Amino acid sequence: MSDEELVRRMQQGDMQAFDMLYERYKNDAYRVACLITGSRTDGEDLTQEAFVIAAQSIGSLRDGTKFRSWLLRTLSRAAWKYCRKSKRETPVADFFETGESESALSAVLRTDEQRRLYAALDTLDEKRRTVVVLYYFDDLPVREIARTLGVTEGTVKSRLFSARRHLRQALTEKEGKPKEAHTNG
Repeated sequence: MSDEELVRRMQQGDMQAFDMLYERYKNDAYRVACLITGSRTDGEDLTQEAFVIAAQSIGSLRDGTKFRSWLLRTLSRAAWKYCRKSKRETPVADFFETGESESALSAVLRTDEQRRLYAALDTLDEKRRTVVVLYYFDDLPVREIARTLGVTEGTVKSRLFSARRHLRQALTEKEGKPKEAHTNG
């Protein structure tokens, strides 16, 4: 069943349609929320909050085909608000669960690389971080991101450009930092 049909049914009070939309988009929403906030627990809370808001304000959605982008916009705004309120450090370790089949060395290397990436990602402001998450982690095209966030495509491109430059600098600074030589002077 299409999003448009499910939204129409939901607007008529069919909660089974809401359940279907929830099942369809909960993982996408959760991934985006976790990557913006840097926390699985907060990601869960924000995902639930976004779906509650969606259920309460579904009547305002005129085009049911745009449910996903409307939901992600609601989620992004809630996440931005959350991030501004709680300027705390990202619990990066929450994101790393090593697979059983991978060697210990490759798990350590992968985990270290991911930690550096997430630490660099966490240094971005909420708006640039959201664009990066939607573009690289959620594989959305620029046009879809613009529609989701309610901004122009030029704004999305500008935020991506700025974020890439910032991430490149943050990652190369950490990699290229020379270790201090110890002298027994």
